[in-house]
Amino acid sequence: MGEEENRGKSGCFSVMIVFCLFLIVGLDVIAGVVAMQAEVAQQEVKHTRVLFLECKSPSQKAFVLGIIALGCLAAAHILAIMIGCSISNMFKVLAVPMIPYINMACLALTWVVAVAGAGILTMGIWTNRESRSKCGFTNKSFLSIGGKVCFLHAIVSVILYLTTIVSKKCSYAM
Repeated sequence: MGEEENRGKSGCFSVMIVFCLFLIVGLDVIAGVVAMQAEVAQQEVKHTRVLFLECKSPSQKAFVLGIIALGCLAAAHILAIMIGCSISNMFKVLAVPMIPYINMACLALTWVVAVAGAGILTMGIWTNRESRSKCGFTNKSFLSIGGKVCFLHAIVSVILYLTTIVSKKCSYAM
């Protein structure tokens, strides 16, 4: 009877992990796609360019889409960290000395990618604010780059979960 109960908990837990992975990856993919759409909206704005100086009007649509992308990235990262920590608390560590270091490296990489993506998206949003000056140095495609970093965050989050799950042994019967 105890073995069937553990098997039932294991199946439910596996479904929860898969659901959470799809949720986090989905939020990251939505953030990336919305950031790419914001870049397209930013490019549609009238601009003139003379050597290294570029005069561009801000795009309200790109600004709003950038905010949405930043919100999706933040939500995905918060969920990834919260669920990743709760998964690691539900497992016991295997007797392999390198496992905690690999897991911590993946956790740190998740934070680095999330902060970099948020910073790049913020720079793209900042270039589309209404109060900015009309001319300046050539703006790079911050929103597009931020969208690509959102996709990278999805990959790093999946790697974080895989290292957490593979490196730990399920302990339902304590």
